[in-house]
Amino acid sequence: MKKVTSQDVAALAGVSQSAVSLILNDSDKVLFNEETKSRVREAANQLGYELPKRKKKIPSSRTGILLLFTPTLNNPFYAELVQTVESYADACGYCVIVCNTLRKPELERYYLETFLKTRVDGMIFTFLPSFPDIIESVAATVPSVLIGEKRIDQPICSIELSNERAGKILAEHLYSLGHRKFLFVSTPFNQLTLARQQRLEGIRAHLRAHGLGEDSMELLASEAQTETDALPDAMPYEYAVGRKLISQALNQGLSATAIIGVNDMTAIGLMDEIKDCGYSVPEDFSVCGFDNIFTSVISAPQLTTIDHHLQIRCKAAVDHITARRRELSETTLPPVISKVEYAPRLVVRASTGPARSNSTLRKRERNV
Repeated sequence: MKKVTSQDVAALAGVSQSAVSLILNDSDKVLFNEETKSRVREAANQLGYELPKRKKKIPSSRTGILLLFTPTLNNPFYAELVQTVESYADACGYCVIVCNTLRKPELERYYLETFLKTRVDGMIFTFLPSFPDIIESVAATVPSVLIGEKRIDQPICSIELSNERAGKILAEHLYSLGHRKFLFVSTPFNQLTLARQQRLEGIRAHLRAHGLGEDSMELLASEAQTETDALPDAMPYEYAVGRKLISQALNQGLSATAIIGVNDMTAIGLMDEIKDCGYSVPEDFSVCGFDNIFTSVISAPQLTTIDHHLQIRCKAAVDHITARRRELSETTLPPVISKVEYAPRLVVRASTGPARSNSTLRKRERNV
């Protein structure tokens, strides 16, 4: 028996096929008089016509939005990181909302509570989250990843650099140049700064391996626990810390010949202060840092540093989220706890050289 179609109903009712569809679907796009609507419904009943069943449209949970948390944009390291994530995420079909916390935990919480009320496809942190309890509660349904170091018990994937290995590499480079007295200059040590501690421990471990005692390594860290970029003349916080701390050390007398900044911004700050105080880099002091930011190439002299493979790690973070989204499209899975660690690479430039003897340390006239 031939299946009844809407065309058959239209022929019996004396209307168009589109009119049948509109009337039987109770559409309000076109107004029909009651007589026409009644005629169509009677024809459909007489012929036994039924509207075809529509396939249910499965709502998509994908929003195409990623949240990227950064503590500051004053440090070119984070600016480059944000740019890389945004560019790669765009190529993968995502847009990125940058949540610059200005190093304020309360602002970080505000962003979390605000944006997690709406659906997002993933979260990328560039620093240790201040509220691991919130991250743990959402990690099962919102793919989350950290570009940096994490604690073992944190329920978040991390794309890390071996910071302890990075410290050892710099220490070996300086040791090979004859340096036996070292100074590590850092922003504050606190519960959210694992990378700083790991870099310091890497340096210390390497010096111990060479038989050098504790007196071969000095630590100079900012005592203020609050980090802020709201400084006069918009001076970057880490740069200002480098200048301030090394100025104090030089005034008190400094036996170290090798000075390591906790990152490139701190290293460049202390290098500029050393030169302004009338000393020379690397003739008087060898200086190096971590990050390999663009500024380290244009500093004078160019800065010896550690490369982070930053672009590769940023892309790996986005890839983790997209892979996790595919898994979650089927069912809700427990959060994947993983750690990917990259090996650091030494970049030797003009800011490091052979160790001087203490007797040759002298101030030089500044060039005006």
